[in-house]
This record gives sequence, C-alpha cells and structure tokens, in this order.
Amino acid sequence: MNKKLIFLGLLVTFAVPSFAQRDTIRSNKNEFSFGYGIKPSSSFRLGLGNHFHPTEDNVGAIFATYTRRLTKVIGVGATYCFDPRVFKYYENINTLEGPICRLTESSHTLMVHLKINWLNTKYVNLYSKVGQGFMTWRFGLTEYQPDLYEIDIPSNRYYDRIGYAYQFVPIGIEVGTKQYAGFLQIGLGMEGLVSIGFRYGLMDKE
Repeated sequence: MNKKLIFLGLLVTFAVPSFAQRDTIRSNKNEFSFGYGIKPSSSFRLGLGNHFHPTEDNVGAIFATYTRRLTKVIGVGATYCFDPRVFKYYENINTLEGPICRLTESSHTLMVHLKINWLNTKYVNLYSKVGQGFMTWRFGLTEYQPDLYEIDIPSNRYYDRIGYAYQFVPIGIEVGTKQYAGFLQIGLGMEGLVSIGFRYGLMDKE
C-alpha cells in the first residue's frame, strides 16, 4: 500500500510543473525549514504482548530540511527527522503501581526530496513534496522486575534496525514573505500527517 502511495505521489509531483507557473526566475535559492509533525510513519508500537498495557509519551516528529531552488518552481534538497517515544509498563495501569519496564523507541531519518512550488504569490505559496531515504530505529529496554516477567524483545537490552523512509506531501501552504514564512502541510510519511513549522529563505548574492 505504501509503495502505491509513493508511486502515485511521484506521478503527481512530476506532473505538477506542467500546470505550474512558467516562471523560471530564481527566488530564494536556499531554503531552511524547521518543523513538527504528528503521527509520523515511524511512530509504531513495538509492543510487549497483550498482557501489558503501557502509558505512552509520543513526542511526534521533529524535522529540519534544506532545499536548493533550481527555479522558482522546482527545488531539491535533504530532510532529517527525529521521532522519540517512551512506553512505561505497570502491573496496575490504573494506579501506575508496580513498574515492570521502560521501553524507549527512537528513529533517525535522512531523505532526499523534490519540492514543487506550484503557486507563488507575494505572501502565499502552495507546494507539493516527495522524498525518499532511510531511517534507523533504536530500541532500549530497562527491566525493573526481570525475575517476575519475561519480556519478549529481540534483545534484552538494546537493538538497532534500518528501514526505508518516505514522505509525500500533496499540499502544503507557506504564509509570509519571500524570506520568512510559516508553513502548514498535510501528508504521509516521516514528517507526520499534519506538520507545522517555519521556513527561512536565503538569497544568493548575484
């Protein structure tokens, strides 16, 4: 299912320039963005079986991107995302008594992306974006009662894993000036289902 969505995203993104502005004047040649997104694709539960019911601290995705504007419409760049999660398991989840263990999850993602600004106005920009890359997961387990509970996890302490990463943004909006703007985007992937943040554009000296 994810591969189909990514393929569709690529088709849409590469088709957008044919309908976008035919303005090839370079605007902000270098863009830096910092954002926060909810429900990123990396936020999954490793889980310790149906017998344990945890509390969950889900921070969400924190990400930074760099985009080099090739034209006013097309830009390419790189994205880094970080998604931490903490699960705490108790014998009694209602009263938080009898701690069993603490499970931490975190992912680090690095992707390359293509960004299409298909509408550029003085104060509002609309864009689409697609990215692909890889991510690393790290899981850490702290056991408080190892003699009473058998924790089913690939390693009794820590383990790492590498996986495929992607981001598809069908629509995003930037509001501000050419140099400073806030953004809101809706998508699927490592930056979250809904993301907000700040974009800074740096003009090259001619």
